[in-house]
Amino acid sequence: MFSPPAYQRTLLTLLEKRGYINQIAGDRNVLDNVLRKKKLSIYAGVDPTAPSLHLGHLLPLMVLFWASVYGHTAISLVGGGTAGVGDPAGRLTSRENTGVDVQRSNFEAMFDQTRRLWKTAMLYAQRHGYEEEGIGEHRVLDNAEWLGNLNVLDFLKMMGNGMRLGTMLGRDTVKNKMEKGDGMSFSEFTYPLLQGWDWWHMYREMNVQVQIGGSDQYGNIIAGMDAVKYIAQNHATFEGQRPPWLSHDGRITEESMPMGLTVPLLTTASGEKFGKSAGNAVWLDRRMTSPFDLYGFLLKSTDADVERYLKLFTFVPIDDIARLMEEHGLDPGKRKAQHHLALEVLTLVHGEDIANTARSEHQMMRNPSLLAPSRRDDTFRSSYGSHHAATSQPEPPTANKDSTRHIVLRRSEVLGKPLGSVLHAAGLADSGSHGRRLVSSGAVYLASRAQGAQQELTFVQYKYPMHTVEAQMLVDGRLLVRTGKWKVRVIEVIGDDEFATKEGGKR
Repeated sequence: MFSPPAYQRTLLTLLEKRGYINQIAGDRNVLDNVLRKKKLSIYAGVDPTAPSLHLGHLLPLMVLFWASVYGHTAISLVGGGTAGVGDPAGRLTSRENTGVDVQRSNFEAMFDQTRRLWKTAMLYAQRHGYEEEGIGEHRVLDNAEWLGNLNVLDFLKMMGNGMRLGTMLGRDTVKNKMEKGDGMSFSEFTYPLLQGWDWWHMYREMNVQVQIGGSDQYGNIIAGMDAVKYIAQNHATFEGQRPPWLSHDGRITEESMPMGLTVPLLTTASGEKFGKSAGNAVWLDRRMTSPFDLYGFLLKSTDADVERYLKLFTFVPIDDIARLMEEHGLDPGKRKAQHHLALEVLTLVHGEDIANTARSEHQMMRNPSLLAPSRRDDTFRSSYGSHHAATSQPEPPTANKDSTRHIVLRRSEVLGKPLGSVLHAAGLADSGSHGRRLVSSGAVYLASRAQGAQQELTFVQYKYPMHTVEAQMLVDGRLLVRTGKWKVRVIEVIGDDEFATKEGGKR
């Protein structure tokens, strides 16, 4: 059976070594001792405010994955019940109201996605030597199951009397939103109490003792600890007997104490944030961020970031990461560490086959002669017309298909046309004016062969939106476009007659 190195024999020491710990809510030594003595139930929650998790959500999930491979029970809670309330933590403005149908759709998508992610993550763990029989149980839950039936009088009686208004008003989330933001609604003010009730329900029913959250969740975790302790010591009954978490004097025992920890905010070494609220989320749903793009994003990680990301987002042992970084330092231009990071993360998120396909596609980008298009039916998108390509919802890509990466246009749509218009025709911009704005903002790069090299590509920035696309700008019959820092698209340019033959002459 797999045995971790001595310096990471307990879960907490591993989390500290790999950089997962931002703050510990409770006594660090107590938490470490409890993790050593028994198997715990640990949870992390997320509200479905979007149809997909993003890369920032992967940090608390990684803690759950590690907890599971160390034999603890891990619970992912998707907030179907709290999504309509809106967590104000870390925000100065209230979340936009969304319709019930949208909330339900987001919940269903994220709930299913979380279950799939657990499946690929556990296969990934086994690839790194963690045997299936040693892995702890994991569950994906919806808090609407118990919040939907919650009696408001029971809630106020059991929790309300123990939560002091002065303490709640003194929390940074409340003060900042009231003093610097748009104020706080009653539902937002009571959100930590609902989150605390979640924890109490799972503490009683599933022995959930530890909560994991993002750095902005520290206040909510503290509030939840207070709520669990208050109810457990003042209102709890357990099959007519003294609850097992209480000592003879009616206090929670040290081994049953609710505790928590927060993970750091996902940023680059320069301090840039990533996430939905920052407007640059890297989604884990492959319909929203394709595997090719996710690989490209990770491949663009700086040398200052890549070692930290390897520790946070993979199961690669720390000693192996150190050796990899030494090899990377011998020739940083090959980006060996970044390629390894991207392959590992995609294996974790999407599975081994899709990860290998994304790696192969990016290796081909370094050798244009290998990018010979298959010209299968599933690569031809422009037959739907420009606006359709921009607005349609493609089917989820598979290991052998990524319709968002490979685009086909006829020469008459590309050659001699302004670059901004070509972006629109390829579905890379919502309109011609949007395409022109992308170019003007400096977000568009076209690939050409590196000087003196037959295989290497270099990307050149284009900032003049009316710059026309000419034949010499193509690489082996393709226009290779990069938008932003890491999104690359291959536009195959074929003759109008060939296109008509392939598509039956239809537009």
